[in-house]
Amino acid sequence: MDNIIKEIEAKYPVDRVLVNGEQVWPYLRISYHLEYVTRISEKEGETLYGEPLYPKPSFSQRLKEYLELVKNSFYGLKNWLGKYDYVALSNTQERRSIDGKYFNRLIDTMIDELGRDSVLYIERRAPSFYPIKKVHTKRIVGRDLIDLIMFLVAFWEKLSLRRYTIQNGYILQAIQRDYNLEIDDALLIRTHIIQRRVYSLLFRMIKPKAILLSDYYSANMPAIKSAKNLGIRVVEFQHGLIGKENPFYNVSAEIDKTYFPDYLLVFGRKEIETFANRRFIEPENVSPVGSFYIEHMRSHRPECSLAKRLEPYKRSVGTTLSWSDEKRSIEFIRQAANLDNCIFYILIPRRPTLKYYDTLHLPDNVAIIRDLNFYEVITYVDFHSTVSSTCAIEAPSLGVQNILLNIDGVSKRFFGNILNDSRITRYIDTPEEFVNTINTFEKLSRDTISKLNEDIIATDYKKNIRDFINLHLKQ
Repeated sequence: MDNIIKEIEAKYPVDRVLVNGEQVWPYLRISYHLEYVTRISEKEGETLYGEPLYPKPSFSQRLKEYLELVKNSFYGLKNWLGKYDYVALSNTQERRSIDGKYFNRLIDTMIDELGRDSVLYIERRAPSFYPIKKVHTKRIVGRDLIDLIMFLVAFWEKLSLRRYTIQNGYILQAIQRDYNLEIDDALLIRTHIIQRRVYSLLFRMIKPKAILLSDYYSANMPAIKSAKNLGIRVVEFQHGLIGKENPFYNVSAEIDKTYFPDYLLVFGRKEIETFANRRFIEPENVSPVGSFYIEHMRSHRPECSLAKRLEPYKRSVGTTLSWSDEKRSIEFIRQAANLDNCIFYILIPRRPTLKYYDTLHLPDNVAIIRDLNFYEVITYVDFHSTVSSTCAIEAPSLGVQNILLNIDGVSKRFFGNILNDSRITRYIDTPEEFVNTINTFEKLSRDTISKLNEDIIATDYKKNIRDFINLHLKQ
Protein backbone atom coordinates (compact mmCIF):
# COMPACT_ATOMS: atom_id res chain seq x y z
CA MET A 1 0.00 0.00 0.00
CA ASP A 2 1.30 3.42 -0.93
CA ASN A 3 2.17 5.90 1.80
CA ILE A 4 -0.48 8.48 0.93
CA ILE A 5 0.39 10.58 3.98
CA LYS A 6 3.74 11.42 2.40
CA GLU A 7 1.95 12.45 -0.79
CA ILE A 8 -0.62 14.51 1.08
CA GLU A 9 1.96 16.38 3.14
CA ALA A 10 3.88 17.23 -0.02
CA LYS A 11 0.82 18.45 -1.96
CA TYR A 12 -1.35 20.25 0.60
CA PRO A 13 -0.61 22.98 3.20
CA VAL A 14 -1.83 20.77 6.05
CA ASP A 15 -0.10 22.94 8.65
CA ARG A 16 -2.67 25.68 7.92
CA VAL A 17 -5.66 23.65 9.12
CA LEU A 18 -6.35 25.04 12.61
CA VAL A 19 -8.86 24.85 15.44
CA ASN A 20 -8.55 27.38 18.27
CA GLY A 21 -5.24 28.46 16.71
CA GLU A 22 -3.72 24.95 16.92
CA GLN A 23 -2.82 22.52 14.16
CA VAL A 24 -5.03 19.45 13.87
CA TRP A 25 -3.20 17.55 11.13
CA PRO A 26 -0.68 15.90 13.53
CA TYR A 27 -3.47 13.69 14.86
CA LEU A 28 -5.83 13.67 11.87
CA ARG A 29 -3.08 12.19 9.68
CA ILE A 30 -3.36 8.92 11.61
CA SER A 31 -7.08 8.62 10.84
CA TYR A 32 -6.53 9.49 7.19
CA HIS A 33 -4.00 6.70 6.82
CA LEU A 34 -6.20 4.14 8.59
CA GLU A 35 -9.22 5.08 6.49
CA TYR A 36 -7.14 4.62 3.34
CA VAL A 37 -5.90 1.22 4.55
CA THR A 38 -9.48 0.16 5.29
CA ARG A 39 -10.72 1.20 1.85
CA ILE A 40 -7.89 -0.59 0.01
CA SER A 41 -8.28 -3.72 2.14
CA GLU A 42 -12.02 -3.90 1.40
CA LYS A 43 -11.43 -3.25 -2.30
CA GLU A 44 -8.91 -6.10 -2.59
CA GLY A 45 -11.06 -8.49 -0.53
CA GLU A 46 -8.26 -8.94 1.95
CA THR A 47 -8.52 -8.25 5.63
CA LEU A 48 -11.17 -10.09 7.63
CA TYR A 49 -12.46 -11.58 4.38
CA GLY A 50 -15.29 -9.27 3.53
CA GLU A 51 -15.37 -7.44 6.87
CA PRO A 52 -13.90 -3.93 7.25
CA LEU A 53 -10.57 -3.62 9.02
CA TYR A 54 -12.09 -1.01 11.34
CA PRO A 55 -15.85 -1.78 11.22
CA LYS A 56 -18.35 0.82 12.39
CA PRO A 57 -20.17 -0.57 15.44
CA SER A 58 -23.94 -1.02 15.46
CA PHE A 59 -26.18 0.59 18.09
CA SER A 60 -26.30 -2.63 20.13
CA GLN A 61 -22.51 -2.94 19.97
CA ARG A 62 -22.12 0.65 21.15
CA LEU A 63 -24.52 0.05 24.04
CA LYS A 64 -22.63 -3.08 25.04
CA GLU A 65 -19.35 -1.16 24.95
CA TYR A 66 -20.74 1.60 27.18
CA LEU A 67 -21.90 -1.00 29.71
CA GLU A 68 -18.42 -2.55 29.54
CA LEU A 69 -16.93 0.88 30.26
CA VAL A 70 -18.96 1.15 33.45
CA LYS A 71 -18.14 -2.39 34.59
CA ASN A 72 -14.41 -2.13 33.86
CA SER A 73 -14.09 1.31 35.48
CA PHE A 74 -13.63 -0.54 38.76
CA TYR A 75 -10.52 -2.38 37.56
CA GLY A 76 -7.71 -1.48 39.98
CA LEU A 77 -9.89 1.31 41.38
CA LYS A 78 -7.99 1.66 44.68
CA ASN A 79 -4.74 2.35 42.81
CA TRP A 80 -6.07 5.71 41.61
CA LEU A 81 -5.51 6.88 45.19
CA GLY A 82 -1.85 7.52 45.80
CA LYS A 83 1.10 9.75 45.03
CA TYR A 84 2.98 8.89 41.85
CA ASP A 85 6.08 10.28 40.15
CA TYR A 86 5.29 8.78 36.74
CA VAL A 87 2.30 7.71 34.64
CA ALA A 88 2.44 4.86 32.11
CA LEU A 89 -0.07 4.28 29.30
CA SER A 90 -0.25 0.97 27.46
CA ASN A 91 -2.61 -1.88 26.56
CA THR A 92 -3.18 -5.57 27.24
CA GLN A 93 -1.82 -6.57 23.82
CA GLU A 94 1.70 -5.82 25.03
CA ARG A 95 1.49 -8.41 27.83
CA ARG A 96 3.24 -11.78 27.69
CA SER A 97 3.13 -14.61 30.22
CA ILE A 98 6.42 -14.95 32.11
CA ASP A 99 6.76 -17.23 35.13
CA GLY A 100 3.03 -17.23 35.75
CA LYS A 101 2.59 -13.44 35.52
CA TYR A 102 1.50 -11.26 32.60
CA PHE A 103 4.35 -8.87 31.96
CA ASN A 104 4.18 -5.74 29.78
CA ARG A 105 7.07 -6.51 27.46
CA LEU A 106 7.79 -2.82 26.80
CA ILE A 107 7.23 -0.84 29.97
CA ASP A 108 7.38 -3.12 33.02
CA THR A 109 11.18 -3.24 33.12
CA MET A 110 11.35 0.56 33.37
CA ILE A 111 8.57 0.59 35.96
CA ASP A 112 10.58 -1.88 38.07
CA GLU A 113 13.68 0.31 37.77
CA LEU A 114 11.79 3.50 38.67
CA GLY A 115 10.03 1.81 41.59
CA ARG A 116 6.83 -0.20 41.28
CA ASP A 117 5.00 2.05 43.75
CA SER A 118 6.05 5.27 42.00
CA VAL A 119 4.35 4.60 38.64
CA LEU A 120 0.61 4.69 37.97
CA TYR A 121 0.00 2.35 35.04
CA ILE A 122 -3.18 3.06 33.04
CA GLU A 123 -4.06 0.08 30.84
CA ARG A 124 -6.37 -0.02 27.85
CA ARG A 125 -8.07 -3.40 27.43
CA ALA A 126 -7.76 -5.03 24.04
CA PRO A 127 -10.19 -6.66 24.27
CA SER A 128 -10.23 -7.55 28.00
CA PHE A 129 -8.14 -7.21 31.16
CA TYR A 130 -6.10 -9.92 32.82
CA PRO A 131 -6.92 -10.67 36.48
CA ILE A 132 -4.95 -8.20 38.61
CA LYS A 133 -3.42 -11.02 40.66
CA LYS A 134 -1.88 -12.43 37.47
CA VAL A 135 -0.42 -9.10 36.29
CA HIS A 136 3.19 -8.18 37.11
CA THR A 137 2.51 -4.42 37.20
CA LYS A 138 1.69 -3.35 40.76
CA ARG A 139 -0.12 0.01 40.53
CA ILE A 140 -2.43 -0.75 37.63
CA VAL A 141 -5.80 0.82 36.76
CA GLY A 142 -8.12 0.52 33.78
CA ARG A 143 -8.42 3.31 31.24
CA ASP A 144 -12.16 2.64 31.17
CA LEU A 145 -12.74 5.12 33.99
CA ILE A 146 -11.07 7.86 31.92
CA ASP A 147 -13.02 6.82 28.83
CA LEU A 148 -16.27 6.90 30.80
CA ILE A 149 -15.53 10.45 31.96
CA MET A 150 -14.68 11.41 28.38
CA PHE A 151 -17.97 9.94 27.17
CA LEU A 152 -19.94 11.93 29.76
CA VAL A 153 -18.14 15.16 28.83
CA ALA A 154 -18.80 14.48 25.14
CA PHE A 155 -22.47 13.82 25.86
CA TRP A 156 -22.76 17.11 27.75
CA GLU A 157 -21.07 19.02 24.94
CA LYS A 158 -23.47 17.47 22.44
CA LEU A 159 -26.43 18.61 24.53
CA SER A 160 -24.97 22.09 24.80
CA LEU A 161 -24.51 22.21 21.01
CA ARG A 162 -20.88 23.27 21.36
CA ARG A 163 -19.07 23.54 18.02
CA TYR A 164 -15.45 23.96 16.97
CA THR A 165 -14.65 26.05 13.89
CA ILE A 166 -12.11 24.49 11.50
CA GLN A 167 -9.98 27.19 9.91
CA ASN A 168 -9.02 26.32 6.30
CA GLY A 169 -11.16 23.20 6.44
CA TYR A 170 -11.38 23.25 2.64
CA ILE A 171 -7.88 21.69 2.63
CA LEU A 172 -9.20 18.57 4.40
CA GLN A 173 -12.20 18.47 2.05
CA ALA A 174 -9.87 18.54 -0.94
CA ILE A 175 -7.78 15.69 0.44
CA GLN A 176 -10.84 13.54 1.05
CA ARG A 177 -12.18 14.26 -2.42
CA ASP A 178 -8.88 13.51 -4.16
CA TYR A 179 -8.28 10.24 -2.27
CA ASN A 180 -11.90 9.10 -2.09
CA LEU A 181 -12.01 9.13 1.71
CA GLU A 182 -14.92 9.63 4.10
CA ILE A 183 -13.80 11.05 7.45
CA ASP A 184 -15.74 13.03 10.03
CA ASP A 185 -13.09 15.64 10.80
CA ALA A 186 -15.36 17.55 13.19
CA LEU A 187 -15.99 14.45 15.31
CA LEU A 188 -12.29 13.54 15.48
CA ILE A 189 -11.34 17.09 16.45
CA ARG A 190 -14.05 17.34 19.12
CA THR A 191 -13.05 13.94 20.55
CA HIS A 192 -9.38 14.94 20.67
CA ILE A 193 -10.11 18.22 22.46
CA ILE A 194 -12.34 16.52 25.04
CA GLN A 195 -9.74 13.85 25.74
CA ARG A 196 -7.06 16.52 26.16
CA ARG A 197 -9.16 18.35 28.74
CA VAL A 198 -9.63 15.16 30.76
CA TYR A 199 -5.93 14.24 30.60
CA SER A 200 -4.91 17.79 31.51
CA LEU A 201 -7.04 17.59 34.65
CA LEU A 202 -5.57 14.17 35.51
CA PHE A 203 -1.97 15.30 35.05
CA ARG A 204 -2.54 18.46 37.06
CA MET A 205 -3.77 16.29 39.92
CA ILE A 206 -0.96 13.71 39.76
CA LYS A 207 1.88 16.07 38.71
CA PRO A 208 4.05 13.32 37.15
CA LYS A 209 7.66 13.92 36.14
CA ALA A 210 7.20 11.94 32.92
CA ILE A 211 4.69 9.93 30.88
CA LEU A 212 5.66 6.49 29.53
CA LEU A 213 3.89 5.19 26.39
CA SER A 214 3.88 1.94 24.43
CA ASP A 215 2.95 3.91 21.31
CA TYR A 216 2.06 7.53 20.67
CA TYR A 217 -0.59 7.24 17.97
CA SER A 218 -3.24 4.60 18.75
CA ALA A 219 -4.98 6.41 21.62
CA ASN A 220 -2.37 8.53 23.35
CA MET A 221 -1.93 11.74 21.35
CA PRO A 222 -4.34 13.74 23.54
CA ALA A 223 -2.34 12.60 26.59
CA ILE A 224 0.95 13.61 24.93
CA LYS A 225 -0.29 17.08 23.99
CA SER A 226 -1.73 17.61 27.47
CA ALA A 227 1.50 16.50 29.14
CA LYS A 228 3.77 18.62 26.96
CA ASN A 229 1.58 21.70 27.46
CA LEU A 230 2.20 21.18 31.19
CA GLY A 231 5.95 20.74 30.74
CA ILE A 232 5.88 16.97 31.42
CA ARG A 233 8.34 14.82 29.46
CA VAL A 234 7.00 12.01 27.27
CA VAL A 235 8.85 8.75 26.59
CA GLU A 236 7.70 6.25 23.94
CA PHE A 237 8.84 2.64 23.55
CA GLN A 238 9.10 1.14 20.07
CA HIS A 239 6.57 -1.68 19.83
CA GLY A 240 6.75 -2.58 16.14
CA LEU A 241 8.37 -1.77 12.82
CA ILE A 242 9.20 1.90 12.29
CA GLY A 243 11.50 2.22 9.28
CA LYS A 244 11.22 4.73 6.45
CA GLU A 245 7.85 3.44 5.20
CA ASN A 246 5.80 3.83 8.38
CA PRO A 247 3.66 6.97 7.89
CA PHE A 248 3.15 7.37 11.65
CA TYR A 249 6.85 8.08 12.21
CA ASN A 250 7.87 9.61 8.89
CA VAL A 251 6.63 13.19 8.79
CA SER A 252 7.05 15.09 5.52
CA ALA A 253 5.67 18.49 6.57
CA GLU A 254 6.68 21.02 9.21
CA ILE A 255 3.91 20.30 11.71
CA ASP A 256 3.57 20.80 15.45
CA LYS A 257 5.94 18.37 17.24
CA THR A 258 4.24 18.84 20.61
CA TYR A 259 1.90 16.02 19.59
CA PHE A 260 4.89 13.64 19.46
CA PRO A 261 7.09 12.18 22.25
CA ASP A 262 10.22 13.86 23.60
CA TYR A 263 12.16 10.60 23.74
CA LEU A 264 11.84 7.40 21.73
CA LEU A 265 13.39 4.13 22.93
CA VAL A 266 13.99 1.97 19.86
CA PHE A 267 15.16 -1.59 19.28
CA GLY A 268 18.46 -0.74 17.57
CA ARG A 269 20.78 1.88 16.11
CA LYS A 270 19.47 1.56 12.55
CA GLU A 271 16.14 3.13 13.54
CA ILE A 272 17.88 6.44 14.30
CA GLU A 273 18.32 6.99 10.54
CA THR A 274 14.53 7.23 10.17
CA PHE A 275 14.44 10.57 11.99
CA ALA A 276 17.15 12.44 10.09
CA ASN A 277 14.75 15.20 8.97
CA ARG A 278 13.92 15.99 12.65
CA ARG A 279 10.22 16.53 11.87
CA PHE A 280 9.04 13.81 14.24
CA ILE A 281 11.77 13.82 16.88
CA GLU A 282 15.36 14.96 17.32
CA PRO A 283 17.71 12.05 16.41
CA GLU A 284 19.73 12.64 19.58
CA ASN A 285 16.58 11.87 21.59
CA VAL A 286 16.27 8.40 20.02
CA SER A 287 17.92 5.76 22.22
CA PRO A 288 18.58 2.14 21.14
CA VAL A 289 17.73 -0.12 24.08
CA GLY A 290 16.90 -3.50 22.52
CA SER A 291 13.98 -5.70 23.46
CA PHE A 292 13.26 -7.19 26.85
CA TYR A 293 11.07 -9.97 25.47
CA ILE A 294 13.53 -10.96 22.73
CA GLU A 295 16.29 -11.31 25.34
CA HIS A 296 13.97 -13.31 27.58
CA MET A 297 12.91 -15.68 24.82
CA ARG A 298 16.49 -16.14 23.65
CA SER A 299 17.35 -17.70 26.99
CA HIS A 300 13.97 -19.34 27.74
CA ARG A 301 13.10 -21.63 24.85
CA PRO A 302 9.53 -22.78 25.53
CA GLU A 303 8.53 -26.42 25.45
CA CYS A 304 6.58 -27.12 22.29
CA SER A 305 4.89 -30.08 20.66
CA LEU A 306 6.12 -28.87 17.25
CA ALA A 307 9.49 -30.59 17.47
CA LYS A 308 8.13 -34.08 16.77
CA ARG A 309 5.89 -32.80 14.01
CA LEU A 310 8.88 -31.33 12.20
CA GLU A 311 11.10 -34.42 12.40
CA PRO A 312 9.97 -36.05 9.09
CA TYR A 313 10.81 -32.92 7.08
CA LYS A 314 14.21 -31.78 5.86
CA ARG A 315 13.50 -28.06 6.42
CA SER A 316 10.75 -25.94 7.98
CA VAL A 317 9.46 -22.37 7.68
CA GLY A 318 7.35 -20.28 10.06
CA THR A 319 5.29 -17.69 8.15
CA THR A 320 3.89 -14.70 10.03
CA LEU A 321 0.70 -13.43 8.41
CA SER A 322 -0.24 -9.74 8.24
CA TRP A 323 -3.56 -7.93 7.85
CA SER A 324 -3.17 -6.45 4.40
CA ASP A 325 -1.57 -9.42 2.62
CA GLU A 326 -2.85 -12.50 4.43
CA LYS A 327 -4.83 -14.09 1.60
CA ARG A 328 -2.04 -13.65 -0.92
CA SER A 329 0.51 -14.99 1.56
CA ILE A 330 -1.55 -18.13 2.18
CA GLU A 331 -1.94 -18.76 -1.55
CA PHE A 332 1.80 -18.16 -2.04
CA ILE A 333 2.61 -20.77 0.63
CA ARG A 334 0.07 -23.20 -0.85
CA GLN A 335 1.82 -23.04 -4.22
CA ALA A 336 5.27 -23.44 -2.65
CA ALA A 337 4.14 -26.42 -0.56
CA ASN A 338 2.93 -28.24 -3.66
CA LEU A 339 6.38 -27.89 -5.25
CA ASP A 340 8.28 -29.78 -2.53
CA ASN A 341 6.53 -31.85 0.13
CA CYS A 342 9.78 -32.29 2.08
CA ILE A 343 9.44 -28.75 3.43
CA PHE A 344 6.99 -28.06 6.27
CA TYR A 345 5.26 -24.68 6.50
CA ILE A 346 3.68 -23.23 9.65
CA LEU A 347 1.28 -20.31 9.24
CA ILE A 348 1.07 -17.96 12.24
CA PRO A 349 -2.12 -15.86 11.89
CA ARG A 350 -2.61 -12.44 13.41
CA ARG A 351 -6.19 -13.29 14.39
CA PRO A 352 -6.06 -17.00 15.27
CA THR A 353 -9.72 -17.15 16.34
CA LEU A 354 -11.11 -16.41 12.87
CA LYS A 355 -13.34 -19.26 11.67
CA TYR A 356 -12.07 -18.61 8.16
CA TYR A 357 -9.05 -20.83 8.79
CA ASP A 358 -11.32 -23.84 9.32
CA THR A 359 -12.47 -23.57 5.71
CA LEU A 360 -8.99 -23.72 4.15
CA HIS A 361 -7.93 -26.93 2.44
CA LEU A 362 -4.15 -26.79 2.60
CA PRO A 363 -1.52 -29.34 1.55
CA ASP A 364 -0.44 -31.87 4.20
CA ASN A 365 2.86 -30.06 4.67
CA VAL A 366 1.14 -26.81 5.71
CA ALA A 367 -0.31 -26.20 9.17
CA ILE A 368 -2.01 -23.22 10.77
CA ILE A 369 -0.88 -22.90 14.39
CA ARG A 370 -3.61 -21.16 16.37
CA ASP A 371 -2.60 -21.87 19.98
CA LEU A 372 1.03 -20.65 19.82
CA ASN A 373 2.43 -17.22 19.02
CA PHE A 374 5.39 -16.22 16.86
CA TYR A 375 7.86 -16.33 19.76
CA GLU A 376 6.80 -19.83 20.76
CA VAL A 377 7.06 -21.18 17.21
CA ILE A 378 10.04 -19.44 15.69
CA THR A 379 12.90 -21.13 17.58
CA TYR A 380 11.74 -24.55 16.32
CA VAL A 381 11.81 -23.77 12.60
CA ASP A 382 14.72 -23.33 10.19
CA PHE A 383 13.54 -20.09 8.57
CA HIS A 384 11.04 -17.28 9.07
CA SER A 385 8.99 -15.68 6.30
CA THR A 386 6.49 -12.84 6.06
CA VAL A 387 5.49 -9.99 3.78
CA SER A 388 5.39 -7.06 6.20
CA SER A 389 5.23 -8.26 9.83
CA THR A 390 7.53 -6.73 12.43
CA CYS A 391 8.58 -10.29 13.22
CA ALA A 392 11.02 -9.97 10.30
CA ILE A 393 13.31 -7.79 12.40
CA GLU A 394 12.83 -9.95 15.51
CA ALA A 395 13.44 -13.43 14.05
CA PRO A 396 17.21 -12.95 13.45
CA SER A 397 17.70 -11.84 17.06
CA LEU A 398 16.14 -15.17 18.04
CA GLY A 399 18.62 -16.93 15.76
CA VAL A 400 16.40 -17.55 12.71
CA GLN A 401 17.13 -16.31 9.18
CA ASN A 402 14.47 -14.59 7.04
CA ILE A 403 13.21 -15.49 3.59
CA LEU A 404 10.77 -12.67 2.90
CA LEU A 405 7.85 -12.92 0.47
CA ASN A 406 8.29 -9.87 -1.74
CA ILE A 407 4.69 -9.89 -2.98
CA ASP A 408 4.10 -6.73 -5.06
CA GLY A 409 7.51 -5.47 -3.88
CA VAL A 410 6.16 -4.80 -0.36
CA SER A 411 8.87 -6.63 1.63
CA LYS A 412 11.73 -4.78 -0.03
CA ARG A 413 9.92 -1.49 0.40
CA PHE A 414 9.31 -2.12 4.10
CA PHE A 415 12.57 -3.81 5.06
CA GLY A 416 15.08 -3.13 2.28
CA ASN A 417 16.85 -0.31 4.14
CA ILE A 418 16.95 -2.22 7.43
CA LEU A 419 17.34 -5.91 6.60
CA ASN A 420 20.05 -5.69 3.95
CA ASP A 421 22.49 -8.40 5.09
CA SER A 422 22.03 -11.34 2.70
CA ARG A 423 23.55 -13.69 5.26
CA ILE A 424 20.44 -13.37 7.42
CA THR A 425 17.70 -12.08 5.07
CA ARG A 426 16.78 -12.97 1.49
CA TYR A 427 13.94 -11.56 -0.64
CA ILE A 428 12.08 -13.80 -3.09
CA ASP A 429 9.37 -13.05 -5.66
CA THR A 430 7.93 -16.42 -6.69
CA PRO A 431 7.01 -19.73 -5.03
CA GLU A 432 9.66 -21.48 -7.14
CA GLU A 433 12.35 -19.06 -5.94
CA PHE A 434 11.08 -19.52 -2.37
CA VAL A 435 11.48 -23.31 -2.45
CA ASN A 436 14.90 -23.06 -4.05
CA THR A 437 16.09 -20.56 -1.41
CA ILE A 438 14.78 -22.73 1.45
CA ASN A 439 16.77 -25.70 0.11
CA THR A 440 20.00 -23.80 -0.62
CA PHE A 441 20.20 -21.02 2.01
CA GLU A 442 23.25 -21.74 4.17
CA LYS A 443 22.10 -22.05 7.76
CA LEU A 444 24.24 -20.17 10.28
CA SER A 445 24.38 -20.84 14.00
CA ARG A 446 21.72 -19.11 16.05
CA ASP A 447 24.34 -17.14 18.01
CA THR A 448 25.93 -15.91 14.76
CA ILE A 449 22.59 -14.79 13.34
CA SER A 450 21.69 -12.98 16.56
CA LYS A 451 25.07 -11.22 16.62
CA LEU A 452 24.66 -10.05 13.01
CA ASN A 453 21.31 -8.45 13.97
CA GLU A 454 22.58 -6.29 16.84
CA ASP A 455 22.36 -3.06 14.81
CA ILE A 456 18.63 -3.74 14.48
CA ILE A 457 17.93 -5.07 17.99
CA ALA A 458 20.53 -4.09 20.58
CA THR A 459 21.56 -6.24 23.53
CA ASP A 460 21.80 -5.52 27.32
CA TYR A 461 18.23 -4.25 27.57
CA LYS A 462 18.11 -3.72 31.34
CA LYS A 463 21.42 -1.85 31.38
CA ASN A 464 20.27 0.38 28.53
CA ILE A 465 17.05 1.17 30.40
CA ARG A 466 18.98 2.06 33.57
CA ASP A 467 21.32 4.30 31.58
CA PHE A 468 18.38 6.12 29.98
CA ILE A 469 16.67 6.64 33.35
CA ASN A 470 19.84 8.04 34.93
CA LEU A 471 20.47 10.36 31.97
CA HIS A 472 16.97 11.67 31.26
CA LEU A 473 14.50 10.91 34.07
CA LYS A 474 16.44 11.36 37.28
CA GLN A 475 17.95 14.75 36.61
